[in-house]
Amino acid sequence: MRRPIAFSLFLVLFLMGLAPLSFGATSGLDFLKLGIGARPLALGEAYVAIADDINAIYWNPAGLVQLKLPEVGFTYNKWFEDIGYHFLGYGHPVNDSVFAASIYYLGGGDIDGSDGEGSPIGDISAYDLAFAFSYGRKLTDKLSGGLTFKFIRENLDNEAGNAFAFDLSALYKAVIDNLDLGFNVQNIGTGIKFIKDSASLPLNYKFGLAYRLLFTYPLTFSLDFNKLNNEGGYFGLGAECWITEYLALRIGHKFDTDVKDKVRVGLGLKAKNLRLDYAYTPHKILGDTHQFSFGFYFGRLEEKEEALRREEAEAKMASLIASFYEEGMAYFAQERYVEAIGKFSEILLLDPENRTALNMMKEANRLLMERD
Repeated sequence: MRRPIAFSLFLVLFLMGLAPLSFGATSGLDFLKLGIGARPLALGEAYVAIADDINAIYWNPAGLVQLKLPEVGFTYNKWFEDIGYHFLGYGHPVNDSVFAASIYYLGGGDIDGSDGEGSPIGDISAYDLAFAFSYGRKLTDKLSGGLTFKFIRENLDNEAGNAFAFDLSALYKAVIDNLDLGFNVQNIGTGIKFIKDSASLPLNYKFGLAYRLLFTYPLTFSLDFNKLNNEGGYFGLGAECWITEYLALRIGHKFDTDVKDKVRVGLGLKAKNLRLDYAYTPHKILGDTHQFSFGFYFGRLEEKEEALRREEAEAKMASLIASFYEEGMAYFAQERYVEAIGKFSEILLLDPENRTALNMMKEANRLLMERD
């Protein structure tokens, strides 16, 4: 569908929650603010502390270390007035590291162009494009780091501008069981010069947390805070529940007064090596949009499932050990040394190498002997 160029540019900017602005504004390449992946979008864009699939390339490259098998992912994102924003990415684990590459594309085909006086000049093309290379590495048992390098191109007919940028991120498994913290600084870069005007990139700081409840139906809550350079901040909030082994329900909301979102919802399906995700993201002014994503794992699914089972078992054991230790310390503080020794002994049955429990048991036994 052909549209006047002025309306098209206005629409893209308005879509991203911005007032119409010129290329000489303080930030450019605003398509870099648009999130990818139906799953993160359904969760209100609260994903920096989850980031456990190929979508981590955008949200938190440190989370790529959670990939157990090579994975490819694609997002089809149909916006307004035939404007599309699409993503293709691939991640490959190697020991404690993961290497990834991705492509981002925003465009709407040819549009009707006009000169400064409004006279038609024929069809012209306009698009934004980015190539990214990401690296995530496990630094310690609890801490991972990530880095993404991007080459970015903005094109309007025969005019083009290029820029380079990088993202720097971290993912931390907190002391509190099943609580993860994420941080990502996006679009640290050179800025862009387009025609005669220059603009900086949309520098963004993301911080978030995710808390998992390992019930019969695993439930995850996530909360993100975003602060754009020279702009206000906003929150994202989401929840995901796997009601069966193959089906997930999601809900989220992006609390940004400029974007004027409504509550978002989504579904997730997985079968063997394939994952399908859908997000419904309504907008108060421009209407509803739909996002579709798929992910495919290469390799034996049994290996991935076994790794996930091991991780879940380790998480449950860590939670049980923490509970025993808390009870043991409470008994110790009350000088109930026999009960304290019992709790510390239970920890050692689960983890014979736990030096903290061993030392506390020895201390409780010493104080018990002195009292007797």
